[in-house]
Amino acid sequence: MKQTLRPISGLLCILLSVLLLLPTLLSCGETKQEPAAPPSDPAVGENAETEEVRVKPLAYLGERNFEGRVFNVLISGMDNSEWRQNNIDADAENPEIINSARFNRNIELEDTLNIKLTSSEHFGGNGPNELKTAYKAGDEIYNCAQLMMTDAAKLTEDGYFIDMTTLPDLHLEDRWWDQRSVEDMTINGKLYHAVNASCIASYNATFAVLFNKDLDEKYHVSELLKIGSPYEAVLDGKWTYDLFSSAVRSVSTDLNGDGKMGPQDLFGLCLWVDSITGAINSGLEYCCQVNEDGQFELTLDTERVQDIVDKFVTFAADANVTADYINKGYSSYDLFAGDHALFYMQEINRITAFRDMESDFGILPMPKFDEAQQVYRSCVAENDGVLLGVPALISDEEFTGCVLDGLARLSEEYVMPAYYDITLQRKAARDEESGRMLDIIFTTRAYDLGWIYQVGALKNNMKSIVQGGESNISRIVAKRRSMVSRMLKDINEAFEKVG
Repeated sequence: MKQTLRPISGLLCILLSVLLLLPTLLSCGETKQEPAAPPSDPAVGENAETEEVRVKPLAYLGERNFEGRVFNVLISGMDNSEWRQNNIDADAENPEIINSARFNRNIELEDTLNIKLTSSEHFGGNGPNELKTAYKAGDEIYNCAQLMMTDAAKLTEDGYFIDMTTLPDLHLEDRWWDQRSVEDMTINGKLYHAVNASCIASYNATFAVLFNKDLDEKYHVSELLKIGSPYEAVLDGKWTYDLFSSAVRSVSTDLNGDGKMGPQDLFGLCLWVDSITGAINSGLEYCCQVNEDGQFELTLDTERVQDIVDKFVTFAADANVTADYINKGYSSYDLFAGDHALFYMQEINRITAFRDMESDFGILPMPKFDEAQQVYRSCVAENDGVLLGVPALISDEEFTGCVLDGLARLSEEYVMPAYYDITLQRKAARDEESGRMLDIIFTTRAYDLGWIYQVGALKNNMKSIVQGGESNISRIVAKRRSMVSRMLKDINEAFEKVG
């Protein structure tokens, strides 16, 4: 599978700068006579400066003039303060770096194509209903929509989106589109939803592992495991579930001596129970995938999936080492920021919640199944991420395709560096190694259509495994076989019918 190149990390930028300055640095010890100043060019004046001409990012689209037309994006997603994110609008007075990046993107997009970029917010369940209402009324008010992944899937089945591969000027093969989303979500040669750098919620919803560096040092975890550090284990290809399980078990302690584990004790892991789905994907397995015939099929019932689940459950379902904080009613912030958990398995967005944490922490990808596995894999959680789709009602495909691709290209140019390099690597991630880990996480992302399309409600069974439920994958699938078959049939038929 192809992997998408991501923005260059801060460290790499520094190295490149040093290389560019190398000739100057090497000549510092030499005494040279400065050359005489060249005569001024009368054609440009004595104070004129020579500037390198900037190649505009949207030059590839050619000369376009849409005469001030409005391009409106429907923004939806999870309806809570943590996930109410509008990555289209920007305030000229807001000095925050990511807002400034969006503002510069919007101005360049509007000026280059002569359009007006706007957005309409309808968070929670209102997003799909708003799009349906507009469609039924024949109101072409939305040019594209960013919806919670499960909502986008349902609307696709019902025929509310068009096949994005049919839009002119939409360069889905280029880097400003998340190639993992394009590859993983193409069914029967058609693509009804994808992700680009304007969909920040989908980057925030990527599974990852945080670790408390102070606890790692205090309890000599890396020393006991002979790995140098968790970072080194990742880079050496040794960051596996076996190693992770050993690390989790090495620190768990009943600190208050009451004979039971609680929020005042020390856990090896603070766990978001949904992470079991990310664990399956991190072992390069999927709930559902597209087969060689372009059909959507179940791929959960395999021996390797069972092996991954078995490894995961050995520590995740052990209340003596893992705090299933939602099920137990604990505060994940108090556990991790309060030095009561060595690891925290959740999503990337949780990084910013710990900016004020006293102890230092680092960021790691989800572990591999074993050392034989060649790459790491970081899945995007379907409940929090968003997918971008184009409503079937649109009439001007050239306008929609051109502006949407320009938005994606400029989001890669302006927004992603601000989000990735500054918001994460410089502000939240506290060391250069975490920056390298983010490179690995974002270049190994994946989208599991089985979770996104909620096939057979199998995710609920996966979550229940961690809480002591049935853990035999074959038996789980057998009980839901008829529902799974019916849903897969409906999805495949929908992708054959819709335009």
